Amino acid sequence: MAEVDFKAWLAELKSKCDIVSVFSRYCHIVQKGRSYWTCCPFHMEKTPSLCIYDMEQTFHCYGCKEHGDVIRFVMKIESCDFMQAVEILAKSVGMDVPNFSVVNNDGIEKRKKEKDQILNALNLANQHYQQNLYKDFAKPAQEYVKKRLLTKRELDNFGLGYSANYSDLVNFLKSKGVSEDIMEKAGLVKRGEKGCYDVFAYRLTFPLYNIYSECVGFSARILTNDKTKAKYQNSPTTMVFDKSKTVFGLNLVRQAKQKETIDKVIVVEGQMDVIAMHKAGFKNAVACLGTAFTQNHAKQLKLISDNVVVCLDGDGAGQKATFKIVDILAENGFNVRVVKNTSGKDPDEYIKDHGIDAMKKLIDSAEDYIDFQIDYLAKDVDFSMSDEKARFVRNSLKLLEKLKTNSERQIYLKHIKTLSGVPTDVLQQDIYSQGTMQAKVEEQQTVQNMEDGSNRAIKFILASMMYKKEYSKNHNIKKFLHNNTYIKLYDLIDKKINSGTPFTVSSLYDEFDFDSEPNLVDIVNYNFEENGNNEKYYQECMWSLTEKYLKNEQSRLNAEFANSKDTEERKKILIKISEITKKLKNKEMEE
Repeated sequence: MAEVDFKAWLAELKSKCDIVSVFSRYCHIVQKGRSYWTCCPFHMEKTPSLCIYDMEQTFHCYGCKEHGDVIRFVMKIESCDFMQAVEILAKSVGMDVPNFSVVNNDGIEKRKKEKDQILNALNLANQHYQQNLYKDFAKPAQEYVKKRLLTKRELDNFGLGYSANYSDLVNFLKSKGVSEDIMEKAGLVKRGEKGCYDVFAYRLTFPLYNIYSECVGFSARILTNDKTKAKYQNSPTTMVFDKSKTVFGLNLVRQAKQKETIDKVIVVEGQMDVIAMHKAGFKNAVACLGTAFTQNHAKQLKLISDNVVVCLDGDGAGQKATFKIVDILAENGFNVRVVKNTSGKDPDEYIKDHGIDAMKKLIDSAEDYIDFQIDYLAKDVDFSMSDEKARFVRNSLKLLEKLKTNSERQIYLKHIKTLSGVPTDVLQQDIYSQGTMQAKVEEQQTVQNMEDGSNRAIKFILASMMYKKEYSKNHNIKKFLHNNTYIKLYDLIDKKINSGTPFTVSSLYDEFDFDSEPNLVDIVNYNFEENGNNEKYYQECMWSLTEKYLKNEQSRLNAEFANSKDTEERKKILIKISEITKKLKNKEMEE
């Protein structure tokens, strides 16, 4: 297979996928002047605040700040990853998606064929188990779902089923042409002395779906009191399944998001909790599979929403797990809140005992995750004991290191003071006495100072060049740039200008990771209306950068002059200093 240039192919795809047309498939669009507007599908609003820029093939919401190109829009609206968004767009315009990572195409094709066979086997097994649930031999499973008050709607939505025995599934799959080798690779069977046997035999089966509703594995619950067997049997890691990346119920949340606004995800502990929550109307509930919450789980949730409410069991184990989960979520940029469940019950039990309205009140009153963590640390502390109080204060202050602003820290310091009795000013001194915190504060102050000065000017100049403003000239500002992102952006713009190649802002989304580049987001979505006279402001910005650069050069040359012992060299330095002094006096721009 001939090698395909990914960027060139991507550019062709985006040229065929007009962003306005793609938006119109999902939203009602109104044209105003040269721009198109719509109510943002990513947050609740009555007045359109999302602008689609036809010329640049980008969009920006002035409400929730969501932005991007046509691929990023499809990723958000369809809750899918980059390559899946590319496939959706390519299909819509009749383009085939090449395999850009192909080294040995025969090996890739073989792997794809095997993956398809595994998914087919899992799908057939899922159908078979579901049909079994309604047969006479499934009495243990039927009694269990009846005891849990599950209706046919829940059984169908979540695909619950029953494994009749060790051989039934094996015989069924063989009749459908599935080999024992594929059954084993799908995690459905193991090999014993008498051949292959169903690993989920005599259990209630919960199919595990990926976010696109493909069955990738199973979790099966034992229906007897046999203490020698695990309560839940999960599929092993396979080509299509990894429990550290699978979120139970996420496919249903994605489906719900296609029909209505999902402003948050509720994380509960187990499958039955998810089913109970959905039955009660909480269609945004999900759970992990009896495993520690991972970065991969966080990435899956990110496809749905940036807001997460953690609602694990109210017992000690549930609270301990919550303490760890919220840190991972916060690290990944989520807005995290925690349900304060003091009953010790899981969500399923809580709804049965207290009702749906009570559960809704619990979720609506969920507390800030750091407040929860501080309360958790205080839970078993005897504050009359000095060493325990000191340990609580020390551990609580460590939580505040992750915060970015002094105002945020101040809020939580008051909470720590209320619990410990240690004055806020003393706590303030303690937190800044920690070297890591002091370094963070100094780093933030440096960033803030930069933002207040030359950084703002650089953003405006780069934005002006990017959007080809008439007043912007092809000044060589590269010597003013000390940020690698800015340098790369300038080089891209400069290359396009000098080569005469058409340049669209949407192409930048193929070059940069916008989620980790807030300065770049500001440049792409620059509001030129806030400056008044942009031409005048451009000149002011150019001079402020030039002046700073010249003064730095002047200081450097003065230092060289002071350290030099060579007469001729000192004369040359004096000439350069004199030239800079003249430029500063006459406000001569650097070209």
